[in-house]
Amino acid sequence: MLKYISLLLSLSLTYPAQAQIASHCAPHESAIIDAWMGNTVITDSGYKNTQQGKLVSLCADQKKEPFTRLSYRYGRPGQIEMTVDATPSTPFIIANLSTGPRTGMDVIAFSRGEFSYYLAINGGQASGVHLQVFKGKKSIVDHFSGNHDGDDYQLGEAEIDFSGKQARSPVLKMGKLKHNLAP
Repeated sequence: MLKYISLLLSLSLTYPAQAQIASHCAPHESAIIDAWMGNTVITDSGYKNTQQGKLVSLCADQKKEPFTRLSYRYGRPGQIEMTVDATPSTPFIIANLSTGPRTGMDVIAFSRGEFSYYLAINGGQASGVHLQVFKGKKSIVDHFSGNHDGDDYQLGEAEIDFSGKQARSPVLKMGKLKHNLAP
């Protein structure tokens, strides 16, 4: 028994638990996505975020749909600079896009005045999270998290169902995007 405990202790010291990315979600909320936005560097294993920028979080009021509240939060860890809440009267738009033969993205979009915000989770053989902001027709922000799941970005315990013709939550609406996000 002592040998078994010693082996477990040695394994836990050799393979530490993966650190979680900071989140703007409150303890009573469930994260859909948390991702670093800012400068990336090229590595042998893809793009890696320098984690010197800001953090974007998409937070839900519960783990499973239908959500009655969804919040987009952006800023440095512990310093939220922008919060936008989806409501039944101003729902976030969701869309699933094919970006290539083996890649796609799930997009959450909303507008605020003349600004359009797109948070895209890459899928298929692509990985990472994009944040793109347009002012009118002009792209003014284009950030990428990096490719490393668990280090540059993390998917939370809550999920949005992007399939089907109708959103499952009253604060979401399936729809067409105002801008072309294709790479």
